[in-house]
Amino acid sequence: MSILESSVNFLTHAERPPCCLRIFRDQYVLIGTYDLDKPSGARTGSLEIRDAELILLEKYDTYSAVLDLKISPFDDTVIASAHSMGNLQIWQVCLNENGSFVKLRELANLQIFDTDVLITSLHFSPSNPHCLLVTATTGETRVIDIEHGSTSFSATQIARQYEKVEHQHIQVQGKSTSTVAVPSRPLQHEHSLECWTAEFGTLSPIENVIFTGGDDSTIAAHDMRTGDSIWSNSRIHEAGVVAIKSSTETFRNSKPTSIITGSYDDHIRMIDLRMLGNSIYPGNNVPAANSTTLNLGGGVWRFAESPANAKSNSLDKLLVCCMYDGAKVVTVGADDEFVVDSYIKKNHDSMCYGGDWSSGFIATCSFYDKVVQIWEEPQ
Repeated sequence: MSILESSVNFLTHAERPPCCLRIFRDQYVLIGTYDLDKPSGARTGSLEIRDAELILLEKYDTYSAVLDLKISPFDDTVIASAHSMGNLQIWQVCLNENGSFVKLRELANLQIFDTDVLITSLHFSPSNPHCLLVTATTGETRVIDIEHGSTSFSATQIARQYEKVEHQHIQVQGKSTSTVAVPSRPLQHEHSLECWTAEFGTLSPIENVIFTGGDDSTIAAHDMRTGDSIWSNSRIHEAGVVAIKSSTETFRNSKPTSIITGSYDDHIRMIDLRMLGNSIYPGNNVPAANSTTLNLGGGVWRFAESPANAKSNSLDKLLVCCMYDGAKVVTVGADDEFVVDSYIKKNHDSMCYGGDWSSGFIATCSFYDKVVQIWEEPQ
């Protein structure tokens, strides 16, 4: 059966190459950009706020490029952006009484690594609102705690706390910039090349496990409580591991010990952790006895879960950003098989790095051609 390409509803071009995006409350598309000035080597970026027809509402320039952008699952007006100078910025989406966008407010600029280190991804914990996970080009993964000073978690509390802490000034591209040096907890296992992504385990028995993927073709599991290495495996993937999705209450909840991975080798994989050995803690490089795979025709860079999954225990759909082959909607079947339901390649003539899925539409972006587009959900 042939796979139909989805129709594009709206298309625009970002002002700089878009690297990541998130849909906010089904109304706005938040876009992070990454611009490299080759003569100077300077990396700068911006956050663009666009409406559901991709009309630009506001743009906020950042002194370092944006590599990732996430919305807090506990307060969706709190967003975080990962940057190319070892820093992480926390923002508040400010709305008026009608719920319409007013502005972005910077709450904190946190210095996690040295300024020559790129933070490649960031992840809010699904269980602890104050916990963030970041990965870096050094191969490291670190856990940080957002200052909050209260049992509640809100943009207002975050802003109050960071107003109290000591700030430092660093020189960035000839200018003085204020940052907050924050403590972080490194995970024991470091990838030998860039660490591209991470994922919190959510369901028992892996709710205290963090998974990471690196350019060294390795996927690693870590104990979130201690930071200790549980196992690592460089024999499952044939290239860098750049996407990981664990089972959640709304995605494959009947299979809590399996994960979905994506790699530069163009394959999406299901790996049953129970079959790595006698337990989910088998040691290093134990072959996966039970896994399935599908070649998607492009590097499997990022996953975004369908919001419709929450309405059905058996839907299990993912949006998959496939770099040079656009984006695809993939269903993971009951027998762990992968089925491509629809795709979008039109207009994405370079690497599709960013994508997200709301209850009304899908948005994707590609890098060098600066294309951002909204397309129809598959029926």
